[in-house]
Amino acid sequence: MKYQRAAGAGHDKLAAEGVITAELVKAPKPKPVEKKVEEKLKPVEKPKFEPAPNPKAEIKVRKQKPKPVETKPEPAETQPSEPTQPTRELTLEEELAGVGKGVAGGKGQGDGGNAIETILNHKGTLMLGGEMSSRLSGKTFHLEMGRVDVQGGNRLINTEIELHPDGTSTVTLTHYFFQTYHELYSSTRSESGTGHWWIEGNRWCHQSPIINYNTKDCYDLTTAGAEVRLYYAPCNQESSALCKTGRLAGTGEVK
Repeated sequence: MKYQRAAGAGHDKLAAEGVITAELVKAPKPKPVEKKVEEKLKPVEKPKFEPAPNPKAEIKVRKQKPKPVETKPEPAETQPSEPTQPTRELTLEEELAGVGKGVAGGKGQGDGGNAIETILNHKGTLMLGGEMSSRLSGKTFHLEMGRVDVQGGNRLINTEIELHPDGTSTVTLTHYFFQTYHELYSSTRSESGTGHWWIEGNRWCHQSPIINYNTKDCYDLTTAGAEVRLYYAPCNQESSALCKTGRLAGTGEVK
């Protein structure tokens, strides 16, 4: 009988005594290796975003207050109006009624002394249209214009108007700025330009871009020796801002 050492702690002694036989001692069978099955990771499902429902705004209907009933006042009894008379243009005498009435020569007395000089109390002899054409064509006006009717005026204009036979004119203006309370010196300013002249009835008319912004003024002319005087004709929408019907517009000579 052969002895076989059994593996394991304490088996040596038993084998020596013949207790453990070869049939009793069997080598343990190896355990089968378990194959690990790789689990496939399932994709994580993302949560679906569902927009929150928009709450519908509640529309509150305001009740309109009833409008108060308007009571129309009864029309008052009116008396039939008197028929209006058609307006008429004022005559030159009526326009100058507020100026003061004078007599020829400027010696009439107004409410406060001598009457303001106008065409109604003009000085000299009134020129007619035919006389103007013969005496003025080819000559030159040497005038002092502005507010000649205001004594002590500090803004007068020395005006030279050369009258050409074809109706055109050459104009030279010299503005005088006399010494005043605020200014301690006098000064002048000159400018020149062109214009045109014509005769309407018994009045002499002139227009130039450098005189009163190219407005048209007509004048009644009188002569007394070498002196000539210009009076504004009735003003209209085409007249300058300086135009005062019947007032003295300028004085000077024709050479």
